[in-house]
Amino acid sequence: MAAIASPAAWLDEAARVVLAGGVVALPFERLYGLAARATDARAVARSAAVKARDPAQPISAIVRDVAAVLEVASLFPPLAAELAARHWPGPLTLLVPGRGDLPAQLVGPRGLVGVRVPGASPALELVRRLGFALTATSANRAGGADALSHLDLLDLEGIDLVVPGAVPGPPGSTIVDASGERPLVVRTGVLNISIDS
Repeated sequence: MAAIASPAAWLDEAARVVLAGGVVALPFERLYGLAARATDARAVARSAAVKARDPAQPISAIVRDVAAVLEVASLFPPLAAELAARHWPGPLTLLVPGRGDLPAQLVGPRGLVGVRVPGASPALELVRRLGFALTATSANRAGGADALSHLDLLDLEGIDLVVPGAVPGPPGSTIVDASGERPLVVRTGVLNISIDS
């Protein structure tokens, strides 16, 4: 069973777990997600193992601000920068060319990585506290029900720390391929992005 963070000291506890290579479950804007160091292949693999996720399905990342995107992206195309300026911080994941040294489970078959600056949430507090990119994948078994409270996560194997709280529930972030000249909505989430955005 995962440990539950102290409500008064959760940020310190979560930071310690991530720095030690662990996996933290905590609230994002709409869903509980799994946060681990995104550039640590073992930590990313541990996040995927919690979900029993198909390795062919890449895990997204969150960063503290737009300037930190290049921690995971090899470049940030003009379209991506324009969308980020409009919608970050917030539930918009942008697919952009990934760095060549990223863990394989962060990069899709076309070499793209999903990245965003999350909206107001414990996830944003943690990534800003640590100052480096974290994983951002829903805290549930692949294909299973979304976790809406920390109580839904206590028996999920592989999580080192659970931050107490509750979330509104789905939909999660909208995913847009911003690697070309026009946006391509890959998954419609809580944020509506028109093709002309």
